[in-house]
Amino acid sequence: MSPNIVLLGKRIRHFRTQSGLTLEQLSETTGMTPSQLSLIETGKREPKLTALTALSEALGVNVTDLLSTEAPD
Repeated sequence: MSPNIVLLGKRIRHFRTQSGLTLEQLSETTGMTPSQLSLIETGKREPKLTALTALSEALGVNVTDLLSTEAPD
């Protein structure tokens, strides 16, 4: 597991919870299953660019915000 993938997952979870969304709600807007999202958030699956784009749009952030190397607040 790459540390960058784990950090990406933490950032996605941070923005999701900050937005007040559950995995199920994010799933509905991105077209990904809650289990896929969970695997991404825990760093066990690397999302494709299309998934990152869908996540950033659903979370109201830029893809670059998700890919930042800084830990989420």
